[in-house]
Amino acid sequence: MKKLLYVCALLIVAMACNNKQQKQKSKLSKADSILTDAFLKQDFDRAIELADSFEQAGVYSFIHASRRRGEVYEGIRKFDKATAEFEKAVNTATPDNIQDSVSYITCLSNLVQLQGIHDDYETLLNTAMPVMEMLENFNCPKEYAPQILLPKAMTYMFVGYAQTNLDKEKDAEKSYETTFKNIIELSKADTNINQQMNCLICINQISRFNFEKKNYEKMALWVERVDSFANVMFQRKNIPEKYKARINEIIDCRHMELAMGQNKMDEAKRYYERYKESNDAKSVDGRYMIVEYLVAAHQYAEAADAFPSAFNGMVKKYDIKPSFQLLEMLNKKFEAYYKAGRKDSALATANYTFENLDSAIAREKQSQATKLATIYETQQKDEEIAKQQIELTQQRVMGLIITIVLLTVFFVIYTLFRRRAARRMAEMKAAQERIESELRIARDIQMSMVPSIFPEREGLDMFAQMTPAKEVGGDMYGYVLLGDKLYFAVGDVSGKGVPASLFMAQTTRLFRTLAAQGMMPAEICTRMNNALNEDNEQGMFVTMFLGLLDLQTGHLSFCNAGHNPPIVGGGDNRGDFLEMQPNAPIGLFPDLEYEGEEIESVKGRALFIYTDGLNEAENPQQEQFGDERLLSILRDTHFDSAQQVIESLKEEIENHRKGAEPNDDLTMMCIRVN
Repeated sequence: MKKLLYVCALLIVAMACNNKQQKQKSKLSKADSILTDAFLKQDFDRAIELADSFEQAGVYSFIHASRRRGEVYEGIRKFDKATAEFEKAVNTATPDNIQDSVSYITCLSNLVQLQGIHDDYETLLNTAMPVMEMLENFNCPKEYAPQILLPKAMTYMFVGYAQTNLDKEKDAEKSYETTFKNIIELSKADTNINQQMNCLICINQISRFNFEKKNYEKMALWVERVDSFANVMFQRKNIPEKYKARINEIIDCRHMELAMGQNKMDEAKRYYERYKESNDAKSVDGRYMIVEYLVAAHQYAEAADAFPSAFNGMVKKYDIKPSFQLLEMLNKKFEAYYKAGRKDSALATANYTFENLDSAIAREKQSQATKLATIYETQQKDEEIAKQQIELTQQRVMGLIITIVLLTVFFVIYTLFRRRAARRMAEMKAAQERIESELRIARDIQMSMVPSIFPEREGLDMFAQMTPAKEVGGDMYGYVLLGDKLYFAVGDVSGKGVPASLFMAQTTRLFRTLAAQGMMPAEICTRMNNALNEDNEQGMFVTMFLGLLDLQTGHLSFCNAGHNPPIVGGGDNRGDFLEMQPNAPIGLFPDLEYEGEEIESVKGRALFIYTDGLNEAENPQQEQFGDERLLSILRDTHFDSAQQVIESLKEEIENHRKGAEPNDDLTMMCIRVN
C-alpha cells in the first residue's frame, strides 16, 4: 500500500523536463513505436528482444521494459509469462518519474485483466480495490491523463465482470457505469482517433459481457451507447475509411447478437449479411460469432464447416479451461455436426466432451464455492446458499445427462472415427518428414558458414561452437586473421528460424569483408549498421561483440553493440564480466557512430564471449541458468584449453535444462593468448 501511495505522490508532482529528458523521451517514443510495429507484424520474438535491447541500452527503464514484455506476452496469450512480467514490475522496483509511474499503474491494470481472463474473480477484486482507491485520490497531470484514464476504465470494467460472475449484479452495474464515466472523460481528454477507438471498444466489451450472461435487457442499453458513441465518431472530419469499417463491424455484430438473444431472427439476419463480409468476421472472435448465428438460424451444414477453426481459435486465444462454458460451446459444436450429418466429427466432439466433463464439474464446484463465500460475507447466506446448492445439484444432473447422451453417440460411430483418423495421421506424418528433410539441408548450409577450423599458431588457443535452437538459427561467430592481428566476432540476430538465418548470413559476410580491410572494431560496427539499415523493412537487428586482438602484445580493441558482456579471466576474482560502454544493436538506428574501447593487454587471460542462449537457458521450471552461475563456473574451471572450457560449459547447461527444449540459439567462443 505504501508503494501505491508513493506512485500516487509521483503522479501529483509536475516534473520539469530539461533538454536531456526531452531527448530521452524522444528515444523512448521511437523505441515504443519500433516495438509496436514488430508486434503488429506478429514478429513476437523480435518484440521481446527489442524490449531487452532497449533496456540494456538504457532507453527503457526496468519497469517500462517489464511492462512492454508483459504486453507482448499478453497479446500472444502467454498469460503466465505476462503475469510474471507485470508482477516483477510492481513488486521489485519503485518508480522515480512520471513515465515509470504510468507504466507501474498500467502493469497493475493488466494484472486485473489477466485475472479476469482466468476467471480468478476473488484475486481480481483483491488486486483491483487498492488500485481503484489510489486512482480516485489524486489529480493526474493533464498531459498524462489519457494514459491513466484508459487503465482506470479497464480496471473498473473487469471488476464489473468479476462482480457479475459472483452474482453481485448491483455492484457490477455501478462498476460498469464508472467505466462509462471514465470513457467519456477519456474521449474528451484525448481526441486522437486511436484513443477514441479504445473508448468505443470498452463500451462494446461491456455489451459483449452482458450477451455472454444472457442479460439482453441490459445489453440493449449498452448497444444503444455503442450506437451513440459511434455516431459522434462518424461526425469527425476526414475519418479514415478503415476506422469507419471497424465501427460498422462493431455495430453490426452487437445488433446481430442482441437480435439473436431477443429471438428476432429476421432482424439478426440483416445484420449478419453485412457482418459476414467484414474483416472482423475473419478474426477469432468474429468466426465464433458467425458460428453462433448459424446454429441459432439452424444452418447446420454451414456451422459445421466453420466450427473447427472458430472453436479451436477461441480455446487457444482465451485459454479456456474445462468448465461449463466449454461444455456449452461443445454442445453447440456437437449439435451442428450431428444435425449436419457429420458423424465422425460428432464423435470427436463427444469424445472430447467426455474427457473434459469431470474437470468441468470440478471447476464449477469451485466457482460455486467462491460465490457462496461472497454471499456469506454479505449476510444473505441462508436463502442464497440454499438457492446456489439447488442450482449446483441441477448442474450435476445436467452433466450426467450430457455424459449418457455423448457416450451413446461415441460407441455408435467409434470405428468410423478411428479409421479416418489413422489415414489422416499417415498423411500428416509424410508431409512432416518432407519439411524436416528440407530443414536439415538448410541447417547443413548454415553450419558451413561458420568456421569449424581455428588458427594453429603458437601462443594462441581459440575455439568456438554454435548450437541452433531450431533447425536453423540466428546466432553467428567468425574470425579473420591478418598477420599478427586477429579479428573476432560473436553475434545474435533478432528472431529465430529461416529469417534470422538469412540475416545472419548477411551479417557474417559484412564482418569478414570489413575486417579484411583492417578497420577498427567501432568503424566496422558503424559501417555494418549503415549497410544493414538499408531496405531493412522487417526491422531486424543483431547484437554483437567485435574485437581486434594483437597476438604479439595482447592489446585488445573492441566494440560492444548491445551484446552480453564477455567474461575476462584472471585478476583478483579469477574472472569478471568486462565493464564496457553500451552501444545500440546493429541495424536498429541509422547513422549511429559506434564507440570503441581498449584493454592494454589480455595476455594470459582467457576471454569468453557468448550469446544469451547460455545465461537464459531454462529448465522445465523455467528457471534460467543465470549470470552468477555462469561466472561462478568459469572461476572454478581450470583452463586446460579453449575447447575444454566450452565443452565443460555445454555439459553444465545440459544438466541445468534437465531435458527441456532449448529456448534460444547458443553460441560460445573462448580465446587465450600466452
